[in-house]
Amino acid sequence: MKTTKPWIFIGVIVSGLMASRAPLHAQSADAPSAAGGENMPWNQGVTGETREAARTLFLEGNRLFKIPLFAQAVEKYGEALDKWKHPAFYFNLAIAQLNLGQDLEAREHLEQALKYGAEPLGADRFQEAQKQLLEVQRHLGRIRVSCPTPGAEVTLDGVALFTGPGNHEVWVKAQAHEVAAKRADYVTQSKHVTAAAGKLEPLTLSLHKLIEDRPWAVWKPWAVVGSGVVIAVAGGVVHALSARDFKSYDATFVTLTCLTKVPGCTEDAIYEENKHLSSRLSRARLEQKIAVGGYIAGGAVIAAGVALLYLNRPHLMEREDTATGIAMVPVVSPDMLGVLVTVSH
Repeated sequence: MKTTKPWIFIGVIVSGLMASRAPLHAQSADAPSAAGGENMPWNQGVTGETREAARTLFLEGNRLFKIPLFAQAVEKYGEALDKWKHPAFYFNLAIAQLNLGQDLEAREHLEQALKYGAEPLGADRFQEAQKQLLEVQRHLGRIRVSCPTPGAEVTLDGVALFTGPGNHEVWVKAQAHEVAAKRADYVTQSKHVTAAAGKLEPLTLSLHKLIEDRPWAVWKPWAVVGSGVVIAVAGGVVHALSARDFKSYDATFVTLTCLTKVPGCTEDAIYEENKHLSSRLSRARLEQKIAVGGYIAGGAVIAAGVALLYLNRPHLMEREDTATGIAMVPVVSPDMLGVLVTVSH
């Protein structure tokens, strides 16, 4: 095919279509139609040789369409578009897809066919493409997804839509769909929505952050354990004092003269020889009791602290992101004038 003019002719005449959803037919490309000049968006960067190869594939698609072998025709139209993004190719591809029930794909390609107006298609085909687009959109639904969480990955039926924050509107088949949003350290949100034909379904997914939460501050159970240790250590100190006093009592007792007399060392006899010896024994016994009580109390407190440490283990919980701020409110009363400052974090 010669290309001596500043414009190129394409050998494509795409079919006129019926307005109904019944099987449609593509017309063969016997008479070429003007494709516009080299400056047209669909012609830029495409050589004459490439256009001729694309036209051959397109004509083969038309032949398969007429048999009809729509799936094979779709393949040929796709191969032609890989070489030359001409709106007429998109139009025939969309019609073949409509015959296969591929409404979503057909809607997208009809939009591509209409992208540059009526010139590349011709007035009749352009009107037909508009009619078919309106018809197919009547059978589809739309979902508008909003996600204010930064960095959240939003998917529709497992296919990525966008990354938050933001919103996205997408055409879908009129059936049930699953929309999900996820981000590391956040609770994944998943919602099922049923899209109705010709309707728009709005949906918002707002993620809650996962945080480590404890019943008490970390230091509190450790403070209980520490208190138990202090009590036990104090019991040990008192125990040492008790042992010292018992030893002192024994050392003094063996020096008493009443040991060599009859009836021996009675309380009165001990008191007559050493007025403080009996009280030293009493003090040693009291210290011993206090030490034992300290051991028991300290051990109990330590055990309680260990139990609190176990109960205070961190666990994940949801928390809505809240803004950090400072609020100041004047406070006026008969005996006070000031400002109440509230810090949120």
